[in-house]
Amino acid sequence: MLVRRMSLEELAVAVGLPVPVLQYLTDMGYIHPVPELPAAEFAELRLIRRLINDLEVPSEAVDVILHMRRRMLEMQREIARLRAELAYRRAFERSRNWIDAEWYE
Repeated sequence: MLVRRMSLEELAVAVGLPVPVLQYLTDMGYIHPVPELPAAEFAELRLIRRLINDLEVPSEAVDVILHMRRRMLEMQREIARLRAELAYRRAFERSRNWIDAEWYE
């Protein structure tokens, strides 16, 4: 896993969010405690900044959006897993061609 090591203040500058917002996100469990922030969470912080600054989404709604986004990503992973399992089962069934036959001696 890719991890960026930086202080909370450095992270605030890098993603464009105030330190209290980052602390709140850490306390709520949306991001890992700094300084061990995975690259995926770094990208998520940029998304949060865009929601707040560019799209002017209220802070209360950001929590709902993040929760819905994570649920959607979980469902997409589950769909991909089920599709792979179905493809495997179909391939396995095609390789098993049973022929009923009577044996004569």
